Amino acid sequence: MIAELLRKTTHLAGFFLPLIYIVLEKSTMLLIVGCLAGIAVIVEFLKWVSAPFRDLFFRVFGSILRTHEQKGAITGATYYIVSILLCIFFFQKRVAIVCVFFIIFGDTAAALVGRRWGRTKLIGNKSLEGSAACFAICAVITLFWVNPIIGLAGAFVATLVELLPLRIDDNLTMPLISGAVMQLMVNYLPL
Repeated sequence: MIAELLRKTTHLAGFFLPLIYIVLEKSTMLLIVGCLAGIAVIVEFLKWVSAPFRDLFFRVFGSILRTHEQKGAITGATYYIVSILLCIFFFQKRVAIVCVFFIIFGDTAAALVGRRWGRTKLIGNKSLEGSAACFAICAVITLFWVNPIIGLAGAFVATLVELLPLRIDDNLTMPLISGAVMQLMVNYLPL
């Protein structure tokens, strides 16, 4: 549980990004988040090509990495920052902010509640309790940003994507798929 809590601090540390995006223009946010994503990609590259860097990386971050990440897979943190960049690039500002909050708070709630109180297993190690927490948090987030119908649909899709055992990291899929659904709905329903 402690390792998961430490791991989720990477999500919570990104809390400032959607807050900054509230006041900054899209182009400025793309530059800022693009630089952060570039650093993350460089770190991933160095892990693969430099044994001393890889050893240092695993010494510092090894305790919070998932098993597949310890074997050299791209880290969830890299997927996380790349997904934020893509959300800002592809989606309307309000939709992008909601998607980023989904991954910050919804995914974190699913993991922490699921690990602590999750008794009713749904798929793999995912629980009904974790999914319910994810949906509740995501639904509340949308109340402040988008039309309730759009928001509830987005919260449902985000929760479903977080629950399903997709091959691609949910730090990437959760905000992008839920954001795509909400962005499509925006074309037909007002924000």
